[in-house]
Amino acid sequence: MRTSHTSHLRLALLTLMCLGFAITPPVQAQPRGKPAPVTRADVDRLDKKIEDVQRRLDRLIKLQVQYMQTLAAMSDGSPPPAAVPEPKPPEPKAEPEPKAEPKPVVAEPKPKAPAPVAVAVVPKKPKPEAVGNVVGKVTGAPDAIIYVDDIVVAARGTATMKQENKQFTPSVLVVQKGTTVQFPNLDAFFHNVFSVTPDNSFDLGSYRQGETKSITMSKPGVVSVYCNMHPQMVGHILVVPNGNYVRAGKDGFFRLQNVPAGHHRIVAWAPESKPVSAEAEVNETEAVTVELELKRGRSGPHLKKDGLPYGSYDK
Repeated sequence: MRTSHTSHLRLALLTLMCLGFAITPPVQAQPRGKPAPVTRADVDRLDKKIEDVQRRLDRLIKLQVQYMQTLAAMSDGSPPPAAVPEPKPPEPKAEPEPKAEPKPVVAEPKPKAPAPVAVAVVPKKPKPEAVGNVVGKVTGAPDAIIYVDDIVVAARGTATMKQENKQFTPSVLVVQKGTTVQFPNLDAFFHNVFSVTPDNSFDLGSYRQGETKSITMSKPGVVSVYCNMHPQMVGHILVVPNGNYVRAGKDGFFRLQNVPAGHHRIVAWAPESKPVSAEAEVNETEAVTVELELKRGRSGPHLKKDGLPYGSYDK
C-alpha cells in the first residue's frame, strides 16, 4: 500500500515539475538601444501566449485537485476518481483577410463605328437614239433649204440681219425657233424694219445709224421682212423648228445627217417659191432618198406697214 502511494506521489510531483518548467517562459536578452515599435503581429503573439499560460494554469489547478482527491482516496482505501478530461484548446480564430480596395472602373472607349464608305453613283448613260441619214436632190431652185419639219427643238441663240446700203444683209437668213434676230442700222439715215407675216408680225419703228433693234422668232415658218421707208429692202427669215436643216448645193443635192429614226416630213423651200415636202422613213441601217421639186414664182410689189403704197419716196 505504501508503495502505491509513493508511486502516485512521484507521478504527481513529476507532472507538477513538468508543468512548472513549461510555463516558465524563456528569458531572452533584450537588445540595447531604442526598442522596436510594437506591431499588430506582436500583440497577437502576446495574446496567444497569455491564453496558453491561462490554459496551463487551469490544467495545473485541476491536476492539483485531482491529486488531493487521489491522496484522500488512498488514505481511506477507495478507488481514485476518474481523471478530469483536459479541455480542448479553442481553435484559433482565422484572421479576416484584408479586403482588397476596389479598383477604379475605367470605362473603355467604345470602338468607333467605321466611317461610311461613299459609294459613287454613276448615272446610267441613256441609250443613244437611233439616227439615220436623208439624201436627195432638189430641182427648180439652186438656193434651196431642206429641213425636218415635224421635230420641234427651240434654241436661245442670236443672229444678225444688217441694214446696209439700203439692203438687208444677208437677204436670206435661216434661224432655229427661239432665236433672237438683231437688225443694226449701218446707214447714215433712218430705217424702219417691219413684217406683216401672220404669227410673226412686228414693227421695230424708226431708228438712226448705230442703233440696233431685235425681235425673237417664236413661230416656225417664212418671215418676210421690209423697211417702211425703202421699198427695195426685202429680206426673208426662214424659222426652222429644229437644228436638222441644210442648204442644197448648186447642183441641188443635199444630205441631212443624224435625223432621228422614224417617220418624218422633209421640207424644201427657196425664196420666191412655195415650200414642198416629202415623207421619209428614216432608219439607222441605210440612207433614205427623197426628191423634191420647187417652182419659182414672181412676187408683186409690197405695201407699207399701214397697207398704203410707198408713193414717190425713194431715198
